[in-house]
Amino acid sequence: MRRLAQYQYAVVGSAVLLACVACTSGEGEGKRSALPASDSAGPSRLHQLPKVDLQDDLLSEQDSLSGPEERKVIGEVRNGADRIVVYVAGRRCGLATTREGDQKNLSIHVLDTWPKDGTQGAADLPYGPYSDTSANGSGGTWASLSCGKDAMVVKFRSPNVSKELKHRGSLDVIKPTSAERSVSVVVGEKGIREKVRAALQSHS
Repeated sequence: MRRLAQYQYAVVGSAVLLACVACTSGEGEGKRSALPASDSAGPSRLHQLPKVDLQDDLLSEQDSLSGPEERKVIGEVRNGADRIVVYVAGRRCGLATTREGDQKNLSIHVLDTWPKDGTQGAADLPYGPYSDTSANGSGGTWASLSCGKDAMVVKFRSPNVSKELKHRGSLDVIKPTSAERSVSVVVGEKGIREKVRAALQSHS
C-alpha cells in the first residue's frame, strides 16, 4: 500500500510539473510578442472611424482607383501652406496633399493596400503589419504612408513646416523637433494611436 501511495503521489507531482511548464512556456511566448498585432479575422477598425466632411472633394477628379461612394475621409491636417488628407477605400489607405495657392492640384497622392497577413509588410510598430510607400511632391515636399488594417502612419516633410498645426479626425500629430522637419500623423482609434505614437517616439 505504501508503494502504491508513493506511485500515486509521483503521478500527481508529474502532472503538476507539466502544467507549470506549460504555463511558463505560454508566458514566455507572450512576452516575446511585445507589439500588439491586428486581428486578421475581424473587420478593419479604420473603417469604423467617424467620417470627416471636407468643404471640397479634392480627390474627386484625381482618384481613378475608387469611386466617391467607397472612399471615406477620416482625417485632415493643415500645416502652414500644406494640407494633408487621409482616407480609406476598401482594403486601401490613401494620403493626399495640396499646397496653398494650388488647391485644385494634388502635390502628393499615395494609395496603398494593407498586408493580407502577418507574413508580409513591416511589423516594427504595434497593430501591424504595415505596407510602406513614399512619394515626392511639388515645392520640395515629401510624404510616406504606412498602411495597416487598423492604423495608418503618415510622415510629411515640407520646407514650410509650421508649429501651428490644425487637425480634425481620429488622429494624433507629432510636431517636428528642431532637428527633424517631418510631421508624423498617427490615425486610428484612441487606444491604438497611443501605442503607435509611443513606439514612434521611442524610435526617434
